[in-house]
Amino acid sequence: MRAGPTLILHRYINRQVFMTTVLVTFILVMVLVSGRFIKYLAEAAAGQIAADALFLVMAFRLPEFLQMILPLSLYIAILLVLGRMHMDNEMVVLRAGGQGDGRVVRSLIVPALVAMSVIALFALYVTPQGDAEVNRIFEEQKGRSVLELLTPGRFHVKGDDDNQRATYAESLNREEGVLESVFVADASFSSEEAGRLLTVWARSGNLVQQDGISYLELTDGYQYQGKPGEADYREVAFEKARVRIGSERSSSRPPEVRGRSTLDLIDDGGNQAMAELAWRWSLVLTVPIMCLAAVPLSRVNPRQGRFLRMIPAVLGYMLYVGLLLTMRSWIAEVPGSERPWYYSMGLIHLIAGFAVFMLYFGDRLKPRRARA
Repeated sequence: MRAGPTLILHRYINRQVFMTTVLVTFILVMVLVSGRFIKYLAEAAAGQIAADALFLVMAFRLPEFLQMILPLSLYIAILLVLGRMHMDNEMVVLRAGGQGDGRVVRSLIVPALVAMSVIALFALYVTPQGDAEVNRIFEEQKGRSVLELLTPGRFHVKGDDDNQRATYAESLNREEGVLESVFVADASFSSEEAGRLLTVWARSGNLVQQDGISYLELTDGYQYQGKPGEADYREVAFEKARVRIGSERSSSRPPEVRGRSTLDLIDDGGNQAMAELAWRWSLVLTVPIMCLAAVPLSRVNPRQGRFLRMIPAVLGYMLYVGLLLTMRSWIAEVPGSERPWYYSMGLIHLIAGFAVFMLYFGDRLKPRRARA
């Protein structure tokens, strides 16, 4: 049984849109992942996160990247595919055969539904779980010891404006958990002990746990205490000494709003919960709106090139998403009882829908003389 011309058109457009969407998504994901990976790699080099946790963090962040990139990738793919069809005069042939914009829009129903389903799955279920796992990993990294995060041959500095600690080890035996040639310096910048420095050198050190607190047990070393430049200092030799390098781990703290499930956000009903919930649904609603907008925006003159409207079209998408992000921040800050009626993401979608309506029917609403 032979397929009709409408089905052939749908298959042709769907195949082109699918292939282009996959290619654009791959490129954008590589760019975004590379930038984020470099940031995490710098934190690992500074000792803030273990190197073996990098790939786990990136894997859990991937659904969040995809739910942000997929609407833009589909939007760009439709612009490229339909723009090429205008350049090759294929759209002229389709219109001559009675296949207008309505047929093209119906051809995009399947890609739009697939994209909406994937984004809904990620935004409402997969991404919150991934964010929760990322938060858990970072909390574990905060409680990890210097022994686990220290890079041999480099200084590891931690602290705040009042007190800072620098730790250095010449080498690290990870199998036995022993640091060799350990140097620890505590500097105080508070008003009472400003400039006082406590320095410890030891031949070796290993990690010990006591009452849930991590200590670095140093062996065969010296302790120096005093202010640099002054002769009044103390030198103490020791066989064993302990330096506290970790805080007592508390019980599990409540997860961030991004890492909470959709059902928890619905039951919560707070400002931040409602803002996050509205943002997740907004990601799904951007797909049909931008698919409809891509059809009229892809109309180009063959003499002008199909990339003529690409830049303003992408800028329009960025403005759309930027307004949604701004509205999410406003909803999270203003209580529901004091929130104006226009503090709603639905208003942003209505404005975007009206803009799409004007793209299709704006010329018909003009006076005949203006159209002429």
